[in-house]
Amino acid sequence: MTENATPSAVAVPRPPNRPRPARPTTPRVAADLRDLRARARVAARYGVRPEDADDAAPGVAAALTAAVTGAPGGGPAVLDVQLGHRSVRAFLPGPLEPWVLPTVVAAAQSAPSSSNLQLWSVVAVTDRDRLARVAALAGHQEHVRDAPLLLVWVADVARARQLGAQDGVELEAAGYLETTVVAFLDAALAAQNAVVAAESLGLGTVYVGAVRNHPEDLAAELGLPPGAVAVVGLAVGHPDPGHAPRVKPRLPQDAVLHRETYDEGRVAHVADYAPRIDAFYREERLDGSWSRRVVDRLRGGGSLQGRERLREALTALGLPSR
Repeated sequence: MTENATPSAVAVPRPPNRPRPARPTTPRVAADLRDLRARARVAARYGVRPEDADDAAPGVAAALTAAVTGAPGGGPAVLDVQLGHRSVRAFLPGPLEPWVLPTVVAAAQSAPSSSNLQLWSVVAVTDRDRLARVAALAGHQEHVRDAPLLLVWVADVARARQLGAQDGVELEAAGYLETTVVAFLDAALAAQNAVVAAESLGLGTVYVGAVRNHPEDLAAELGLPPGAVAVVGLAVGHPDPGHAPRVKPRLPQDAVLHRETYDEGRVAHVADYAPRIDAFYREERLDGSWSRRVVDRLRGGGSLQGRERLREALTALGLPSR
């Protein structure tokens, strides 16, 4: 250093491992990123390109962007969770945190209920032996056996009958089809609230309709009283990152959305869906087209895997549904 040099003139090298300051994201860039993510979310749901998101579901990407922007605490907005739903069939081992079950049930109890009758209950199954037995009754599905938690949603008229018995009143209408329908709807609404709650917590879920394959045997396994029948199961757990499922494309809105009156001609829009869902099935190594799957499932002759005798089972389980 010369005698005329000053300390301020000496270059100080940057430490080799010191990260460079991140370039701040401008509000405009952040807004564009939110819009791109929203369009990608909508596009995945309908199996289209992000630039076609507004054609598939007009205005939904904008609504999602606004919802995420306003999400309290920076968490995922409900709409974001709903559009990102996918069925998870591979879970990490080990029990769930103790607060998961009461939190999910609280969300379920916040669902609408016809006349506030609350004609539903839920049975939480975590015992490994019982999960194995339930899985055997539900088509031997591995994700039922291996899930850390299985929630069995129950149409429950038994509780109302108990209340009637306490007052010395026989509830004749409890045996009507309307009451059975209400109980099934109440259970389904509660279950769907639970799905959204669980997924907002970062958990994965998958519905298990096969709990209706052998309803009497399952009722015995779960100790259900007369007037209570399993509607649907819900496996819950932390998703295994090694088996990340994809969002399954749905029908275009033009096929399902009718304005003012039902338009049977809208079935023509299924043709727009076929290439997208059939490609999805091929990539997932599943055989057959979507339309063929619909036809084969509803063809009859055992296609419902035992569920074609549901009315008989309901009568045997105390829900005659007259």
